[in-house]
Amino acid sequence: MKIKSALLVCCIWLLTACSGFATKQDPAPVYGKSGRSANKEKSSVNTADQATQVKGVQDPVILKQQDLAVKSKPKSSNVVVALLAEADSSYQQGNLDGSVTTIERALHIEPRNALLLYKLASLRLQQGQPELAENLAKKSELLAQGNASLKKKNWLLIAEARDQMGNQSGAKQARKQAKKF
Repeated sequence: MKIKSALLVCCIWLLTACSGFATKQDPAPVYGKSGRSANKEKSSVNTADQATQVKGVQDPVILKQQDLAVKSKPKSSNVVVALLAEADSSYQQGNLDGSVTTIERALHIEPRNALLLYKLASLRLQQGQPELAENLAKKSELLAQGNASLKKKNWLLIAEARDQMGNQSGAKQARKQAKKF
């Protein structure tokens, strides 16, 4: 009888401890065929960085330590930081597939991390997957609230992806959007 009671108490304790995990984050935005998110918010225009030229897809390093500090967001977990260091190492060795796999693992831990999504989009563009890269960059742009620099990088990446797909007018429009940040 004591064993059954102890087992019941343990089960109840586990269920109550796990119940809080499901409500910690909102779901990430999902794009439809039009490429627009159902819950897209209007972004504010920041003209301070208009003169700055950013090359988003040719970053020599997957992530710099200071890039983790996104305004008004909690710091990334130690596991994500370690995974990004591993992805950076793979990237520097020319192993794009290994780097992509590692960033995807980090995204399973922090699915709403705009910087991780941008880095994955950049790698997908380098792998010759411009449509996937554009979708990832759009999702990153939506999640990059308060980070004008990352928003600009995302729009420049979208422009390059559209160029690769032969959509020059769409690329021009994306560059115009990037100039707003």
